Parts: sequence; structure tokens; C-alpha cells
Amino acid sequence: MKVLLFFLFLSFTTCIVAQFPPKPFAIYGKIKNQSSGFIKLEYINYKGEYITDSAEVINESFIFKGYIPHPINADIYGDRVFKNTSDINFNSIFIEPGIMNLFLEKDKFKDLKLRGSNTQNKIDSLNNTYYHKKIVDSLDKHIFYFDLAYKYDPTKIQFKDSAKKIRQQLDPYYRDINMRTENFVHKNINSYYSVFYLQVLLHRLPLDTVIKTFNSFSSEIQNSYYGQRIAANIRAIQGGSPGSKAKNFNTIDINGDSISLEQFKGKNYVLLDFWATWCKPCRDESPFLIELHTKFKSKGLEIISIANDDERKEAWKKAIQDDKTGAWRHILQGAGTLYDLGILYSIQPIPAKLLIGKDGTILIRYEGTQGNKSLMEALTKNLK
Repeated sequence: MKVLLFFLFLSFTTCIVAQFPPKPFAIYGKIKNQSSGFIKLEYINYKGEYITDSAEVINESFIFKGYIPHPINADIYGDRVFKNTSDINFNSIFIEPGIMNLFLEKDKFKDLKLRGSNTQNKIDSLNNTYYHKKIVDSLDKHIFYFDLAYKYDPTKIQFKDSAKKIRQQLDPYYRDINMRTENFVHKNINSYYSVFYLQVLLHRLPLDTVIKTFNSFSSEIQNSYYGQRIAANIRAIQGGSPGSKAKNFNTIDINGDSISLEQFKGKNYVLLDFWATWCKPCRDESPFLIELHTKFKSKGLEIISIANDDERKEAWKKAIQDDKTGAWRHILQGAGTLYDLGILYSIQPIPAKLLIGKDGTILIRYEGTQGNKSLMEALTKNLK
């Protein structure tokens, strides 16, 4: 087995979680219709390290062994065409300390069966309450094949459009799934899956609701890997919420010039715009940002666009040129580093915007576009 390690950090100076006692696990797997090649497993180990493990398939069998802190979410996949959850050779499972048996079939990873994991058993029971799961799985498979056809022939726009229409059809189903999963979290407060999924709800539910749910968990769950992440994110959100002081940062902008938030204190209102080149809703915001800059730059507004494109620097520069947004300051987020501004401000969904007053106080914070009107009104009122 070949193991790759990636270190995850939550703050600028400390690892995301404390190290846990190592608990061994073993997965004995069978994969139908695949007698060679490799299967990969990605998970967090007992040190808080992100592991990518590779197991060779021999006569439709494979084995994974390692050490984890407690029941933990893992991604399992074979030969993937797309690196997303709709790929037919990808799925997520909840592995536990001890011995487990995994049954797969090539090109049908969505139908896998994991035995020996009590947490996975609960997830399977939850999935069985989704009365339309077969419809969702079928539509997901259609999306995969339309995306695949478009990948190999980008001139066939109809394939891309068909996939988009199916995704829109899935929206009501996913809303129901989300509602049922939220109910599961509230009713199963001692489940590791509940604390894992609460991370998803962190930016979907009111912060008070998240805190109340988190406080209902046992100390064991609160001190788990996921519990420590949630606690740290709650602190970050509280520190980056309207009414709190914005945390300072020092970095280099797209032109190689030094920039810090502190340099604008007492002089300018600052708009932090979190985006990425691959995020279409973010790119769609460009005209709005241009409007803000044109209207308020001379009145004291500084815009700093922060891109999650550290591994795509050339694409980042090209997007700024193509979108005609180069009139204001641009910096990289530092994603995956000790200086990740997305972590500093607890940014998950993008686009996201924070308006900071001259005294360094965060005045407005929102994700998506629903706050654009309030932002425009606040700037019109304060910058005359």
C-alpha cells in the first residue's frame, strides 16, 4: 500500500486537532468485475493527517489497514473520470476501529456494502428513509454520462445543458434529503456522523442553533476530530461576525506589493471579496463589483478580492483580465497553508463578502448574492 500524507491546519500556529490514541482498522474488500488495478481510500488518521492510501486489487480482492482516532468519514474510489461525488466509481463510507468487510462492483460504487461499521449501519438506515433515493441515484447517473459525453466532445453543448437541467430537477430532492439528515443530527446526538454532518450545517443554520446542537453532544463527541473542528470554526465565525473586529493579515498582492488589512484602518472602508476562478457564481459577481468600485472608490472604498486559486495562478491572472476586475487589489487565499485567509475568516461557501468599517469593525458578512442590496445601501449611506 502506498500512503500519502497531507497536513491539515485550522489556525495559523496550531494543528487542526490534538493527536488521538491510535486505533487500528482493517478493511477486507472485494470488487466485482475488476481483477487488477488499484482502489484508493482517503481519510483522517489519529494524528490529524489526511491520508491517501492505495491498495492493489488482486483477483478482485484488496486490503486497507491503518490507524484512526474513532469512527471517521472516508472516501473510497477506483478509476475516476471526474473528481466529484457523482462519479460512478466513487462513494463515501464511515470506517471504524476494528475489522470491516467492503463489497464493491466496478462502475457501481454507489451500491457498495460495508459490514463491521455501526456508524455506517446508521447511515444506511437513514438513506433508507429517502423514499426517492432510487430517483436521485438514477438522475445522478444520467448527469455523469452527460458530463462524460461533454468532456470528450466539448462542441456538443446540448450534453452540458442536459446535465444542468437534471441538476435543477434534483434540487427539491436534495432539500428533502438535507431536511431528513438535519433531523437525524438532532435526534442522534451521540453519533459520529451527526458531528461530521454538523460541519455541513455550520454555514446553513443560524450560529445559535449550531452552538445549541453542538452543546447537546457528549464530551466524547465534542472532543472528536470533527468536534474540535466545529468548535474552532464557531470561534472563527464569532470572531468574523458583524460587530467583531476583523483579524489582520499580511500578504503579497498580484503585483508583488505588500498589503495588510491594518494599513487601511482609519482611512477606508474595506470590502473583502472571497471567490475562485472555477466558481461560476463568483465570476457572475464581477459586474456588481465593478459597479461598487466605480461608484465608491473615490469616496473611500477599497476592494480586496481573495481567490482560492493558489494552485491555479495563471488561471487566476487570466480570469482577472477576462472579467476586467484588475482595477482593485487581488490576493491569493493561501488555501492549504498556515496562512489560509479562508480559515482566518471561516469562509466556506463562496462567493462571500465582508464589509469592514474604518475602525476595523465588520459591518456586513454574507455568502452568495443575497446581501448585495444591503451592501449597496450601507455603502451609499456611509460613503457620501
